[in-house]
Amino acid sequence: MPKICALILLGLVGGAERSQSLPPPIEATDCTVAAPAKELPNARYVRKGGRTTASKVSFQSGVLTVKDVAQGRDLHEYETLTLTNPKPMTVVESKQDPTLSRARMFIWQHWNERKQGYLILTLSSVDATSTSHIFVEPDKTGRWRVSWRMVRHTGRVDDLPTYYSMQWVIAAGFRLPGKPLPDGQQPDPSNNRLEFRDKCGDVEQSF
Repeated sequence: MPKICALILLGLVGGAERSQSLPPPIEATDCTVAAPAKELPNARYVRKGGRTTASKVSFQSGVLTVKDVAQGRDLHEYETLTLTNPKPMTVVESKQDPTLSRARMFIWQHWNERKQGYLILTLSSVDATSTSHIFVEPDKTGRWRVSWRMVRHTGRVDDLPTYYSMQWVIAAGFRLPGKPLPDGQQPDPSNNRLEFRDKCGDVEQSF
């Protein structure tokens, strides 16, 4: 989808949205605090600063969005890519979905080349649909980060912890950190994943 079409689709072209601003990072308050024994994923998400809010969600041309999903960013400064998988998929099917390969490469290239990017990624399973609004950008100090908002069909918005580094890995299993690619090996976006680390250096997302 052309960049300007994506902006119009999300209702973000207009007066106030043209004034660039950035939301604050979403971070753990104290990186020295050890994780409790047998910490559940939802509890870890909150400890790392993640937020979930109820919101009025709209579905426009295959994209789930909310008012001011970009939180004041000037999207004219971002290269935009909109991707949607072709049908609801099982976990097994999604592993080979070329949509994910394109999404990984878009994020990686913008991160590696230090270019601002905005990925709009809608994925559907057999019982749920969500759209990730992913921003690759420098913060106000010039430090590069990945800000990730997930809009769900249930009327929720998840603001994930802010990520400050990423690397290609070989997937190791459910909720297990991956194995970094050997030096000199080129990533295969169809089979390798991107792992994202937060302010504390912990892996908080694998994609």
